[in-house]
Amino acid sequence: MRNIGAQLYTVRSTLTTNEEIQRTLQAIKEIGYDTVQLFGSIELIENCARYAEETGLGIVGVLADINICEEQERKLFEICGQYNISDIGVSSRFSECRDAEAYIRRINAFASRAKNAGFTFSYHNHGHEFIKLDCGETAMALFLKGFDAETVDFMPDTYWIHDGGYEVRYFLNQTKNRVNILHLKDMKRTEQGHTFTEVGNGNLYFKGIIKTALDCGIKHFVVEQDRCEGNPIESLSQSYKYIIGLWED
Repeated sequence: MRNIGAQLYTVRSTLTTNEEIQRTLQAIKEIGYDTVQLFGSIELIENCARYAEETGLGIVGVLADINICEEQERKLFEICGQYNISDIGVSSRFSECRDAEAYIRRINAFASRAKNAGFTFSYHNHGHEFIKLDCGETAMALFLKGFDAETVDFMPDTYWIHDGGYEVRYFLNQTKNRVNILHLKDMKRTEQGHTFTEVGNGNLYFKGIIKTALDCGIKHFVVEQDRCEGNPIESLSQSYKYIIGLWED
């Protein structure tokens, strides 16, 4: 069963008031999306969760900072329980191995508590995890070895894996059975370099990526576009239509 969601970071410019949140979520629902993924502060997560429920959108997960997870753990678990949010995710950045290793310990500890509370926990990558650190290993290599496989999953991002010099389908196979949510994000090349674009308008081979993801048992697909040249809702609509077309092939 497919489940196509929208990461609300894509439409962050229209989430500043409750009225904007309500209109934005209604527009996402009308496009055809099944779910949304929340992000940001506890206050924004709670507001968006409330209006998502009113709109009839499921919530596939939340993305927050590890500091928020630790400092507002009880409130975060309360919100996730109230709105049937199963996955909690985080991301971060490091320049030294000792910082990455300390982060691994924090993640493993929080993920264990999240599991005990009834939630899954995922790490969401960007491109910098594939840069070698001062110890000669990448942060991603340290994470693959150091994250507790029983409690910590991965939330791969197609754009950032490609940006990091990794092959997306290889990474999905490498993390098989440890991915609940896959971010679908496309990359286009320009004379100024590469940038974000609607899924299907760039250079990533999504037909193959989605097939591999399904073969790996991934059920939740979340569209995200960090920057849109036009209206973010229109970008989400274009991406949705392209992805639905792949399923119908």
